[in-house]
Amino acid sequence: MIPIVLSTIDPQQGHVNVFVTSVSEYCPEADVLLHHVKGNNFGEVYNQIMKSAFNTHDEIIIANDDIVLRPDSYKLLLEDVAFLKVDKQKIGFVAARSDNVRPPQCIANQLPQGIYAFPVISPLFAYINKEAFSDAQFPPLNWYSDDVMCQDLNNLGYKHFVSRSYVHHIGSQTVGLNFDQLTEDAKPWIKENRNKYYKEWFK
Repeated sequence: MIPIVLSTIDPQQGHVNVFVTSVSEYCPEADVLLHHVKGNNFGEVYNQIMKSAFNTHDEIIIANDDIVLRPDSYKLLLEDVAFLKVDKQKIGFVAARSDNVRPPQCIANQLPQGIYAFPVISPLFAYINKEAFSDAQFPPLNWYSDDVMCQDLNNLGYKHFVSRSYVHHIGSQTVGLNFDQLTEDAKPWIKENRNKYYKEWFK
């Protein structure tokens, strides 16, 4: 089975225990690879844990530590990945929809019922394979790390998809809620390293 990989700054926090419990109840067949690694930002930490996981697996699901699965979250995600593989296209992220996430995945909006492609997704609970990760990784950022990696993969011919799968997301338990500051913190790296994205995103 495809393992679920996540990092947390404190494995004893209540929301982490709730997530792990939801996995054990709803998809006990899935291994949870829980990492407690040091890093300066989301991107660095997740690159570390994904690199480690891909040493022994060709496919993984990365997860935030502040989500809760439904009984069919894991099952639907894997079914949708299997469906997409039939088309022989280059699959980037296949991500669950949620209640606290960017608009194209947020159930508060009128979302399509089936699987659909979207250029940038948030990998709260998302499939990715070793080939895609070898071609592009997260930048050393908290905010906009998803945006940069997704766009880098788009430029290489990959496509990202929103799955029928759903997870509840508490939200911003690690990097905090100062969204304006998180955006400002990300801008210098993006301007220096992905100036084309900078001009598009921060007009």
